[in-house]
Amino acid sequence: MARQSSSNAGRAAEILILLGQADRKGMALAALAAATGEAKSSVHRTLVALAEYGLVVQNGNRGNYMLGPATYALAHRSLGVNEIVATYRPALIDITGRTQFSTYLMVRSGLDTICLDYQMGQIVAQPYVSGIGGRIPMGVGISGVCILGMMDARSRDRCLDLLEDRLAQWDLTRPQIEAEIAEFQRLGFMRGIRRSAGIESLTLTVPINNDHLRGMETAISLLAPLNVLDAAGERAAIAVMRDAISTAERHASSPTRSDDMSGR
Repeated sequence: MARQSSSNAGRAAEILILLGQADRKGMALAALAAATGEAKSSVHRTLVALAEYGLVVQNGNRGNYMLGPATYALAHRSLGVNEIVATYRPALIDITGRTQFSTYLMVRSGLDTICLDYQMGQIVAQPYVSGIGGRIPMGVGISGVCILGMMDARSRDRCLDLLEDRLAQWDLTRPQIEAEIAEFQRLGFMRGIRRSAGIESLTLTVPINNDHLRGMETAISLLAPLNVLDAAGERAAIAVMRDAISTAERHASSPTRSDDMSGR
């Protein structure tokens, strides 16, 4: 780098940037010293300090240095479950209050979808999950189809490979689920009908596209009795859901809200 570090913190930052730009072989101590314009002893002390926190690792004794797992973890940190519920519970309350239908906050857990939170509406339909903690295989419920559609293609295909037998137990086929996923990816939300306890219900599901939820595919579903909503009513409900999610996220990111959450 053109600029020589003026502090330990600056030297550490330069080293992390250099290692982030290096190939998979990493960089030797001598190369890092030359690139930063620092003495080897100073660079080595900084590397030792970074290694103590898992920010860099050395490939064997006297080997090259590379970014450590803690660097990746920091860059990809997801919200915790409590934070997710705290962020999106107001959205559930808002949606249910404005539509009178029950709403569910659903997240992927392995090959299942789990209900993290819900609000019971005045207009009740037959759900697949009994409440918080209820879980069903992905694809059995409409929220699971939405969540599958949010995943990268390779991960989704592997999940479907492993889910086929379980889906068959619910009289669902892989081609059916794949067709629903394609429809979700076309529309940006999921609409579907499922039968639970012999009763057919309509589910509308909107994905939560939040950069802080990497690896935790999450969605909000609205459950309505069949034939209660016409096409215009469904569009209006989707608009309400998107607006409520956006409002909840905006409020959660405000300084006052962040301070309240951190002080709990």
